[in-house]
Amino acid sequence: MRRAELFAADHLQPGEMEAVDAHGWPVLVARLPDGYRAVLNRCSHVAAALDGGRIRRGAIQCPKHGAMFNLDNGHCIGGAYQPLRIFPAGVADGAVFVDVPDEAPTINDLPVVGI
Repeated sequence: MRRAELFAADHLQPGEMEAVDAHGWPVLVARLPDGYRAVLNRCSHVAAALDGGRIRRGAIQCPKHGAMFNLDNGHCIGGAYQPLRIFPAGVADGAVFVDVPDEAPTINDLPVVGI
């Protein structure tokens, strides 16, 4: 795993999120009341970026079709979609970090919109 330092720990308030590029991985970082979570910034259903969605009760809602994904484990709540990929995230030395794989993502790692 490769660590990416992102921003100051107080940059986001609880309930806020930000899309970042972490060594080539599109990551959505969300601050919840009990800490930070990080998921692949792509809906597993239609490959929409999730950063246009809303955080509700520890889940991210896809802005494209409304599917809800638990930010702790990536599982879809109330749907049959594949879970989101989650990444370890936290705070160290006053900065938010996310750990992503050493290798850059491939087409197999990133859901794409079907034609």
